Amino acid sequence: MGVTGTADKAPRMKFSHLGLVVSDLEAMQDFYTRVLGFELTDKGTTGSGATMAFMTLDPEEHHQVFLVDGKPDGELPANRFMPGTGPVLHHLSFRLASLKELRRMFDRLGAESDRKIDTVTHGVCWALYTTDPEGNSLEFFADTPWYIEQPFLKPIDFSKSDDVLFSETEEMCRAAPGFRAHADFNAELARRVPASLSD
Repeated sequence: MGVTGTADKAPRMKFSHLGLVVSDLEAMQDFYTRVLGFELTDKGTTGSGATMAFMTLDPEEHHQVFLVDGKPDGELPANRFMPGTGPVLHHLSFRLASLKELRRMFDRLGAESDRKIDTVTHGVCWALYTTDPEGNSLEFFADTPWYIEQPFLKPIDFSKSDDVLFSETEEMCRAAPGFRAHADFNAELARRVPASLSD
């Protein structure tokens, strides 16, 4: 049974954080703080003996990622449709300021481990996909100036220059359904999804 009418509208919300149940909390904390740059805000143990670590990239959020002991031993079943992604959590995603900053993250991740890094474009952004030390899928992306209908994914070659990637992505986008400036899409979306909790 659905809800209808203005009185039944859901209250405005802002996404706050995501919790991960982990096997090796120390290794995961090290990766998220040392490699990705999260700040540890609190850490402690519950009465039941589970250790919790809280970390953030945003000074207005006490934590955006929360790690807690308790992941079951053994392998969880694989994702049936999308190999390489988790069985429950598809991925955590992080926005970077530019393609240049995305390249910096690519180099940083490559220096950290030999875990596979996929480089792609969704048209609306350039993106890297890899995993954290426990196999959770991670996305790092930088916005392009364009919007096209989603889903859209094409591999890109990070050995090419920023100028070449920019022009190749623009050419792909112009040929895709729904092409327009990202700013125009965001302006239309803002009419449907108010930015403020008080709206």
